[in-house]
Amino acid sequence: MWSIVKRELVDHLVTFRFSAIFVLTFLLMTTAVLVSSGDYARRMREYPRRAEGLVEENGSVRLGWIACRGAAVRAVPSPLAFLCTAGERVLPNQVQLALHGISSIGRTAGPGDALDGGGGTDWTFTVTVLLSFGAGLLTYKGISGERRDGTLTLVLANPVSRATLLGAKYLAALIALGTVLVVSMLAGAVLIRATGTIPLAADDWEKILLFGLMGIAFLSLFVLTGLVCSVWTRSPVLSAVAFLFTWMTLVFVIPNLGGILAGLAGSAPTPLQVREAARTIPDRYTLTSTMSATDVDRVKLERESARERMVIDYLGALTRQVDLGRDLTRVSPASAFAFAAERIAGGGIFRLTHFVRNVVEYRRGFLDAVIAADRMDPQSEHRYVPWWCGGTHFSQRAVDVGPQKEFHDTLPTGGEGLAAAGWDIAALLLENLIAFALAFWRFARQDVAPVPGT
Repeated sequence: MWSIVKRELVDHLVTFRFSAIFVLTFLLMTTAVLVSSGDYARRMREYPRRAEGLVEENGSVRLGWIACRGAAVRAVPSPLAFLCTAGERVLPNQVQLALHGISSIGRTAGPGDALDGGGGTDWTFTVTVLLSFGAGLLTYKGISGERRDGTLTLVLANPVSRATLLGAKYLAALIALGTVLVVSMLAGAVLIRATGTIPLAADDWEKILLFGLMGIAFLSLFVLTGLVCSVWTRSPVLSAVAFLFTWMTLVFVIPNLGGILAGLAGSAPTPLQVREAARTIPDRYTLTSTMSATDVDRVKLERESARERMVIDYLGALTRQVDLGRDLTRVSPASAFAFAAERIAGGGIFRLTHFVRNVVEYRRGFLDAVIAADRMDPQSEHRYVPWWCGGTHFSQRAVDVGPQKEFHDTLPTGGEGLAAAGWDIAALLLENLIAFALAFWRFARQDVAPVPGT
């Protein structure tokens, strides 16, 4: 087998198509790192470290006015945008909130966003589109070409099994493509260390390693796809056409159907429906003239909590609709790989839900710290009422509530991303097994004699 692997590998390395794949991959992946480095440095300079609307410049909190203040907190920029942009430029990255509840989830954009030069090109795009197509270029005539030339019968006349020959062609193409991917990733890593603009932690390097391993599994599937097309067709021309059709379907057609199918099958409420539902909250939490001051305060807080739950439930409904679209397109290995890369890199919808969860935890911790600070004031009535400032119902002191006032957004860890990507990785591995079984089953029963006219 290894003699055949070495022969096939040398044949790949000396071709123009391999050189073109290598150069294009190298340029795209290193360019993605350079562009992402500049964007990340700018975004970090613009990133607010705290909710300024709630905290004074000196770090203190005016308790008497805290209930009337709102603020916005933003998601920390991802240092791995070069790995997978995953909505970094389009998904919401800001939450409007007060201490008694978040009010909206949206996106903020500065003048610098118009200057972003990445255009969405990242390592995931390069692997999904360029290298997967390269896999077909290296394998589409692996069997059909030798059958046409008559060399297939000569090879099998020796004590070489068909499984050995097929496995050798698979390994040679995968080693060639894996070398392109690994070398380009190493060049990107060298650029990251050389520029120093993206400080990567140990967990980030683990994410990059996981991405590389998933990339090998993804390319393995398209190598097998090229061999399947080569085995099932009688000529290299037909094999190339079959692979091109399959590649276009798996990489472009099926993934782009997800949004359409999810829109037809999903049932997420519209923004208008959410606003209409928000108007009914006072009817569900009513105030009466017979209520005590404590009960009035409680009901007003319940209203704000209900508004927050509505916003989070709306985000959850949209997330479920997105997941539905992904479930419908996960049959495509390109979709499965992109979804897994998004989760490993800590981006996309996975990142958005993690960010909102961080905001909710921050708000609740900040509110608890403010309530605890108010209890230390004997002149206060200890009544926190949303959107009511002044008076003696709450402390009028300016205090430092400690670390709870600082919003520290965190990215999902590599372990969390790997757990979330488990089904997508399993789908890639299963599709590899199916493709190999299909290629071997057909090749084991195929007449290897050359067909005249092909």
